[in-house]
Amino acid sequence: MEFRYKALYDEKVVEGVVEAHTKSEAVLKLKNQGFRVLSLKELGRERGKSDSKFLEEFTKQLLQLLRAGLTIDKAILFIAESNKKYHSQLMEIYRELRSGSNLSTAMKSVGIFPLEFTEVIKSGEEAGSLEETLSLILDFIRESNELKGSVRTALIYPSFLTGVSLLSLMVISMYVVPKFRLVFESIDAEIPLMTRLVFGFTDILNYLIIGSLVFCLLLLLYIRWTMGDERRKEAFEKLVLKLPLIGDFILNVELMKFSQTMFTLLKGGVVLNNALAISSGVISLIFLRKKILKLGDEVVRGVSLSSAMKRQGVFPELVVEIASVGEQTGELGGAFYQIYITLNDRFKSSVKRFLTALEPVIILVMGLVVGVIVFSMMLAVFSISGSV
Repeated sequence: MEFRYKALYDEKVVEGVVEAHTKSEAVLKLKNQGFRVLSLKELGRERGKSDSKFLEEFTKQLLQLLRAGLTIDKAILFIAESNKKYHSQLMEIYRELRSGSNLSTAMKSVGIFPLEFTEVIKSGEEAGSLEETLSLILDFIRESNELKGSVRTALIYPSFLTGVSLLSLMVISMYVVPKFRLVFESIDAEIPLMTRLVFGFTDILNYLIIGSLVFCLLLLLYIRWTMGDERRKEAFEKLVLKLPLIGDFILNVELMKFSQTMFTLLKGGVVLNNALAISSGVISLIFLRKKILKLGDEVVRGVSLSSAMKRQGVFPELVVEIASVGEQTGELGGAFYQIYITLNDRFKSSVKRFLTALEPVIILVMGLVVGVIVFSMMLAVFSISGSV
């Protein structure tokens, strides 16, 4: 566990990072070194605040510069001079390096890098393979960005298609049809049964639309209320995970993030229990995060990872089986990569099938609804014209 401190030393305010098992141990260690502690914050609970685009560009540039023969501090200085957004943070890393800190400690001190990023860097430094580690991280970031793109595609396109269709239906139901209705009712003529049924249908539809909008508003307020409390949020997550299709989709995405992070950490040299603790930080669901932390506790007690995963009851059987094979062959990192690949392939094929089926269904339904409405209006026009 690492803590970022601000302290007085020789009447000067200094900042840095200290390693300790607990906060009190960190304070004691600093006092023994002659520091008067002003503030202390656990770095393990900080989340990186930088965006994925910056992380990818930073890693790629640093790797290229190190391969070109530059020292780490000069490479960081070069990157800092070309980056306006994170210039001050990168310059702080440069100053930390010049004062004798290693790269991972300097990165943690600025608070813009995710914990899993700095932990893998630390392992690479200790193993003397920083360039290979940066290459591994770069692959991880690119795959993460690809995963985010797949999730956005899975969410945005169907939402847009459905939203446009519903908006079109609202315009027809609440504006177009009522205009025709006023015209027909102002004429003393019998309106065909089909047209009357369409009028009745649009009346019901208008009430449903208003009711749906009110329901969505209340649902958003409820979700916002649940997000304010961890226990309520966890209960809401469990409820969502039980929903057909949606629950499987969310769990699949979270498990992909978990397995991808585990592969990178284990491949980078991080020990299993620490890798589980760190990878839990990338999980959005509190429910699943607690399950992963329990895995770490059981592993420390000597339980095999696959057995611990099976006990939690949330990991799919396929995931447990692949992890078990990885333990038996001594390639647990590779097993997590295989889990990620398997889940990602399933995810992509499911999204593709869903989008392939969704578009024609929406077009067919909208075409049928619009066709029936237009036909009923035209039927009424011809009926009235024939009776005049």
